[in-house]
Amino acid sequence: MRRVNTNAFSYKFKLFIKNKLALVGLLILLFIFTLVFWGPALSTYDAYTLNFSEKLQAPSAAHILGTDNYGRDLLSRIFNGARHTLLAAVVSVVVGLMVGAPLGVISGYFGRKVDMIIMRIMDIFLAFPPLILAMAIVFGLGPSLLNAAVAIGISYIPLFARMARSRAITVKNMDYVQSAIALGSSRSRIILTDVLPNSMTPLIVQATIYTGYGILWVASLSFIGLGAKLPIPEWGLMIAEGRQYIVTGEWWMTVFPGLFIMLGVIGFTLIGDGIREVTNPKLRLK
Repeated sequence: MRRVNTNAFSYKFKLFIKNKLALVGLLILLFIFTLVFWGPALSTYDAYTLNFSEKLQAPSAAHILGTDNYGRDLLSRIFNGARHTLLAAVVSVVVGLMVGAPLGVISGYFGRKVDMIIMRIMDIFLAFPPLILAMAIVFGLGPSLLNAAVAIGISYIPLFARMARSRAITVKNMDYVQSAIALGSSRSRIILTDVLPNSMTPLIVQATIYTGYGILWVASLSFIGLGAKLPIPEWGLMIAEGRQYIVTGEWWMTVFPGLFIMLGVIGFTLIGDGIREVTNPKLRLK
């Protein structure tokens, strides 16, 4: 069993903490994950209870972020909606990574015909912009938050596959892989124990960044009616509910959910950049 180098981990963690932008991203994500796990408990009102006598109230001491067109407290709905938006984004990345990474590693390790077949299939997916491809898939599967997450994950598969392939081509020529081949290790064992684990670092960085994109794309699909359905308090759906009230002055229904989407994207992007800098010595020398 390979032992974990705690000194190396401690050193990289210190480098990560010294990166001020990465630290800001970490604080943002801690806040968002707090909402995911304890959002309903932190809410002062029920996110689903209708109260027409208090509809469209501006931000005040009673309702810090105001109320929506059904009189529901906007802060409570945003807090409850964090788990729906973020979990859908995480599911999309897991789908893309779990399928794309093995395909890319197999393609890069075997090369030749296997590489050509897998990469040409990936090129077909890459011919479509990811969000457009996700929309087409949701049309086929049917509108729902889970289907939106799966569709975004499918659009991520070629992105992860190409990155994993590039890394696998480099790793398979390393001395320890060549030694394993010389000792008679099977191809499946080499892929699972040597090539795949040592190809994961850049994939983890991209997975972090793509989670931020996933928040935006999940919200986008919900906004156009292909994601979450009422009464789920998903952030993109909340913006869709409030867009018709912008012209009448009830700006808070769209601005505040949009700000939380922005925070999520920024947080994951900053974390991803921080991890990339820690794991790439060339970036630390700049």
